[in-house]
Amino acid sequence: MTSIMKRSAKHFVLIKAAREIRKEIEKAGLDNLKVLAKAEKSIVGTYLQGCSPEEKARYRRDLNSVLSMGITLDMLLDEVLRQMPELAPEVKGKDAYRQAEKKELESFLRGE
Repeated sequence: MTSIMKRSAKHFVLIKAAREIRKEIEKAGLDNLKVLAKAEKSIVGTYLQGCSPEEKARYRRDLNSVLSMGITLDMLLDEVLRQMPELAPEVKGKDAYRQAEKKELESFLRGE
């Protein structure tokens, strides 16, 4: 696969993954998640607590697939915020909060 094809495929997968996350955020209720973000409570952790074991397994598999393509958690978070500008003010500029969310995702991927 040529370099441009790889970059295009990676970009497509990134957008698709962020779109799926956006759908889940919208399903959970954006206002509820904004409240969590303002209070610096983990959106990821809160959401995953409410998921069934089957959903968690699917999310873990899908996220590992995305990461195996060279897409980073930062890239994914940036794309979600690009697609959801209404959530961006609650997260942008809060580096500690963003790092905590990344750690939450990393521990989820490790099965912790």
